[in-house]
Amino acid sequence: MNKINRIVLITILGLGAFSISAAEIESNFALSSDYIWRGMTQTDEGFAYSGGVDVTGDNGAYAGIWGSKVDFGAGDDANMEIDAYFGYTDETARGVTFDVGFMSYNYPGEADLDFEEIYVGVGYKWVGVTISEGLDKAPDNVEWSVSLADSGIGITYGDYDGVGKYTIVSYDFTQQIADRISIGIGLSDFNSDDDSGPGDEDAFVITFSM
Repeated sequence: MNKINRIVLITILGLGAFSISAAEIESNFALSSDYIWRGMTQTDEGFAYSGGVDVTGDNGAYAGIWGSKVDFGAGDDANMEIDAYFGYTDETARGVTFDVGFMSYNYPGEADLDFEEIYVGVGYKWVGVTISEGLDKAPDNVEWSVSLADSGIGITYGDYDGVGKYTIVSYDFTQQIADRISIGIGLSDFNSDDDSGPGDEDAFVITFSM
C-alpha cells in the first residue's frame, strides 16, 4: 500500500470512533535543538522542527498525525518521520487514568524503517507507566514516568528491549512567551545494550512549542 494512503487510512479508522461534530481539533508546532526519542537522537544531534494535528472526541477517543524532520546520517534517504495514531483514554472514579492505542511510524524514502506499535498506559496522580508492544518483530518498550507535582519537573526511565535503556530529566517553564509559546529543557542519557547498536548518547535539548 502507498505510504501516504496507509497513513490516511489509519487516521480515518481512528476518526471513525467518534462523531466529528462532537470532536475537538488541536494543532501543535515545535522547534527543538535536537529530536530525542527514547534517549536517542533522530536528527544526528541537529535541530528539528515538528508539528501535528489531534482530534479528540468527548467519549475519550482520539486520533492524530504528527511529523518531524529526521536525519540518521549517511546510508539512508529518510529525512522526515510521519506518525499516525489512534486510541482511547479515560479516568476511573478512583483517579486512575489509562490510555490504549495504536501507533504507526513512517519514514518516506526509507520504507525499511517503518514499524507499528500497540501501547497501553496507566497513570495515577504523578506516576505513570506505558508498555509498547512492537509489531512484526519490532522491539518492545517499557517506560516509567514521574512528574513532581506542578513544578514542571519530570523524570522518565525507559527500557527499549534489546536496544538500550534511557533516562530523561525535563523541565517545562511555567511562564510562556506571548501567551502561546512554551519553553522546555531536558537532559537525556542513553546506554546501549548492544555494541553494534546506536551506542551510548548524552544530550541537552531546548524546545519551543505552541
